Amino acid sequence: QRFYTLKKGDVEFLVLDSNYMSPEQLAWLQKQLKDSNAKWKIAYFHHPLFSDGKFHGSDLDLRARLLPIFQSAGLNLVLSGHDHLYERLKPQDGIYFFVLGSSGQLRPHDLRRAPDIASGDDTDRTFMLMEIAGDNLYFQTINNKGATVDSGSYARQNFGGQNTAK
Repeated sequence: QRFYTLKKGDVEFLVLDSNYMSPEQLAWLQKQLKDSNAKWKIAYFHHPLFSDGKFHGSDLDLRARLLPIFQSAGLNLVLSGHDHLYERLKPQDGIYFFVLGSSGQLRPHDLRRAPDIASGDDTDRTFMLMEIAGDNLYFQTINNKGATVDSGSYARQNFGGQNTAK
């Protein structure tokens, strides 16, 4: 399947094909999110809605299609790649965004360091560990030398107010 869900406990992952966001996929996504009773809803796909990478950057067309759906459904977190760097953005419209594209070929000094970046690295390959425990998500991003380049936690949003990273 080009798009599907995975559910583990209180977490539902929505896997999307951002190469072609067909009307069928959009309708499926809206229904999945509407029918979901998961405490945590996490979407992941290739092209980032928000990115400060110079080479690719944000996919504005995809953002226009997906962000309203994500906002109305209370999506918590979006994981993407495409830009060959790591970045954690400040919450956008109450949703947490990570770009995890630095495990392959790097593009050093591709990160603009704009004000909406909470943390970023474009000089080392990285990977991320995440754990969800109840209403908290914990993350740690580690580079190829074993050093932590970013870590923290997020509280699950209630979508009546804004939460921030700790």
